[in-house]
Amino acid sequence: MLELLVSTDLGGGPVHVRDLITGLAGPDFRFTVAGPAGGAFIPALTAAGADFEPIAADRLSPRALRDTIRLARARRIQVIHSHGKGAGLYGRIAARLSGAAAIHTFHGIHPAGSGRLYLRLERALARWSFAVVHVSESQAAEARSLGLAPAGRTRIIVNGIDAAAVRGAAARAPMSRERLGLRPDALVLATVARFDPVKRLEVLLRAMPLLAARVPEAQLLIVGDGPERDALHALARALAPGDRVVFAGALPDAARVLPVVDLYVTASRREGLPLAVLEAMACGLPVLASAAPGHVDAVEPEVTGRLVPLDDAPGLAAAAALLLRDPALRERMGRAGRERVEQHFARARVLVEIADLYREAAGFPAGSPPG
Repeated sequence: MLELLVSTDLGGGPVHVRDLITGLAGPDFRFTVAGPAGGAFIPALTAAGADFEPIAADRLSPRALRDTIRLARARRIQVIHSHGKGAGLYGRIAARLSGAAAIHTFHGIHPAGSGRLYLRLERALARWSFAVVHVSESQAAEARSLGLAPAGRTRIIVNGIDAAAVRGAAARAPMSRERLGLRPDALVLATVARFDPVKRLEVLLRAMPLLAARVPEAQLLIVGDGPERDALHALARALAPGDRVVFAGALPDAARVLPVVDLYVTASRREGLPLAVLEAMACGLPVLASAAPGHVDAVEPEVTGRLVPLDDAPGLAAAAALLLRDPALRERMGRAGRERVEQHFARARVLVEIADLYREAAGFPAGSPPG
């Protein structure tokens, strides 16, 4: 198996691949991971049981395509599983030229400025794919409307987590409020995200002055890093001076911050099905989220949290104020969220479905080893 990534830093795609390797590596499945060199998450991928090969799948490069083809041929790869735009391009071309089966997983659909060209390319690449995987029902519905869910090749394998392991990691080494720079009496909103435009972290920052007028004790904790770091820090200084917003940086075990959090928040415009939201729910937190694909699958409105319109900073601030002022409601929603994760978003189910897909792609019956 070749898992091809556009990022080897901490993020949803690499964590998903780490979890697949952890759960499946052994006599039946041997994994190689390829992606950009130097990523902070590479040690986690290799510790899970994979070999790593550097390939710059995060940029357009004839060399990256050549390296992917050579790797697939040299290791006699039977299945190339790609994650992300560049990886999806190189992985499916390499599979076609090497005789491997191609699987591509969308961890969110982000056409961006090149939308029309991107969609045409993805539709063409779908014809070279054994399977196109969507990680939530809402993402699959969006994909169908865009022509990215080809009949007979589309699989919906809903994301999942090991809820007990997440809670265990959070409990074993929780990060204190003091260490994070949070006030002892603060009501803490938190989000874990890559600093990328699609995450719309600026909406959270614009909501904070409005929230502070209603809930002076509110503090926002942002865990993550990325290309928008400087712009977000500058906006936070302008909108919420002092310690109203705390940037914790990228943390490899972000669940460690959840025991000191009162409300998980996210304002993304698009998601596949974010693992960070599921982890927050597993730890008993209510979730306040934008009504984006992925979020609408995880959050049951008024049961496990609340949904607000996209890019609605005033609406987010108003909803956050209501939740922060009602600890009994937060506790009730948190319990319901924990139960929802355990019932509907278990990692064990994901591993079974992915393993069966790998066997099928390699030409072996479900439940039998691929070689």
